[in-house]
Amino acid sequence: MSVYERLGLPHSWRFLTHYTVLQSDFEEGAPFIGLWERWKRDPARPQRLHVVALTRTLIDAQALRTRLRAQILPEQHALVEQLVAQWPLNLPGTHRLDFEGMAVTLTLVVGPVELTLPRLAVWVDAVLFSDLVPHLYGVHDRVWHDALVRIARDPAQVLLALPDGQTIRGCHDQDPAKFVRSPTDRMVQQFQVDPRLRHALVVGAGIAGAGIAHALALRGWRVQVLDVRQRRTQQHGGHLAAALTPMVTRDDDVRARLSRAGSLRAQARWSHVGQDVLWRCGALQLQRVSGRIVDLAALADGLGFPSEWVRYVEPAEASEIAGISLNRGGLYFPTAARIRPETLIDVLLETPNIERLDVHVERFTRRNGQWEVMDANGEVVAAAPQLILACAMGAQGLLRRSQLLESGERLAGMHALGGEITLLPQEALVGGPRCIVSGDGYVLPAVQGHCIVGSSYVHGAQVIEPSLEGALDNIARASSLLGQPKLPATLNDTLAANTAGWAGWRAVLPGRLPAVGPWVQAEGLWVAAGFASRGLTWSSLAGDLIAAALSGEPLPLERDIMDKISQT
Repeated sequence: MSVYERLGLPHSWRFLTHYTVLQSDFEEGAPFIGLWERWKRDPARPQRLHVVALTRTLIDAQALRTRLRAQILPEQHALVEQLVAQWPLNLPGTHRLDFEGMAVTLTLVVGPVELTLPRLAVWVDAVLFSDLVPHLYGVHDRVWHDALVRIARDPAQVLLALPDGQTIRGCHDQDPAKFVRSPTDRMVQQFQVDPRLRHALVVGAGIAGAGIAHALALRGWRVQVLDVRQRRTQQHGGHLAAALTPMVTRDDDVRARLSRAGSLRAQARWSHVGQDVLWRCGALQLQRVSGRIVDLAALADGLGFPSEWVRYVEPAEASEIAGISLNRGGLYFPTAARIRPETLIDVLLETPNIERLDVHVERFTRRNGQWEVMDANGEVVAAAPQLILACAMGAQGLLRRSQLLESGERLAGMHALGGEITLLPQEALVGGPRCIVSGDGYVLPAVQGHCIVGSSYVHGAQVIEPSLEGALDNIARASSLLGQPKLPATLNDTLAANTAGWAGWRAVLPGRLPAVGPWVQAEGLWVAAGFASRGLTWSSLAGDLIAAALSGEPLPLERDIMDKISQT
């Protein structure tokens, strides 16, 4: 019996807006390819097909191609090539792949089922059990029973397709009301917005706002982005380049998992951007010699991640990668990228369906199912059913002026932290490195003849601007990282005459995790703020989380992480 028949198709999905299937094991892809191919041929198919597949590990892309082509019909080989082209590295967590203009999605969830299944943030219509892993009546039965009641769109009607061809309709042994609901449950329930109401306002045209607007626009939403263009230019102008670099920790904690998810989502979403904007130059995180010293070689070995994602390199190999002599080894991240932030923002905001409004937003209110945003004169400048605040520290002030921020909420504790980068002539750094070099600070490969070095942290400042003191601090960092002790003396006279750099504010929340998700007290209100110094890492992921929730898709992040980054 085919997968198609086991799921009771086409009857089960006829004329639906969304149809979501959970596979207990990916089975190297043949069931997914078959389901995708039948979806393409069915005139009564759902508008969007979502497949969520659990798997303990991911095989190599070339092995996947070989095995799939041996199992399926020749007319399905083109679908295999599309799958292989997006196939991710074997990293734990959630990986989202999009096909057919985002009408078909595959969400791969990698790791032990006893961990991954309770963390799913999805509503499913059917579950396809595999005979390759324990299923509903196997050793993980309690895990499956608890999960099914939580993730079934309708627990009484969910279709359970067993390996022997039997089907069970509904799961009745648990009462959904017994489960303690988390902030993520509300986010999962934001689904199937009426197409006539797919209009959103995004306040903030920085990297967070651009990432969210881009994600919504790709799904056919009409998006209006509100910000004062001159203010944004003043705040961000001169920020010549920045780094998109993952982080790792020995225990792969929430911060590391969120960083990995954000880096992967950014690389996928921004794959259309030219190398002049996003250059995958790689990054070295050098072994520290003072302060909190971590054995990076042991860390990399303990994680066991693919070398295409991270590996330890000795000083000689690090020097070869960087193109300059380095006296320390460290972790090498081959996929890390140098990004031109301002140019990237412009590229993302030029996506069809996005309109930029050069307006100041003073406050907002809900009226007749619409969020109305007003300027300083109280005039309504725009209105839409969905409102997303992606304006860093500005989100805190907007919520307060709109009487929606209480003292106990995470955003009430957000504060501004100043930072400064310095532009150094690349000839002063022997041409500069070929990749990002980081540790205590960072040095980026040259842009327009200058290497960007940073970054200082300025606590308690009222005004932030480039300074000689900040530049000297950054030069000292570069000198240490690159092993060039004479660098400060060489540049002192030049800096005294003309300090080149950029300074700005970071919006920082306690715990250094962002706040992304719906505002519990108000329908249709969302927040994405507190990105600190990881705006490039988290902006695309935040966009896909919010856009997926509003568009009825499985969410591309684990539940336990989303609970940590909720507003509460």
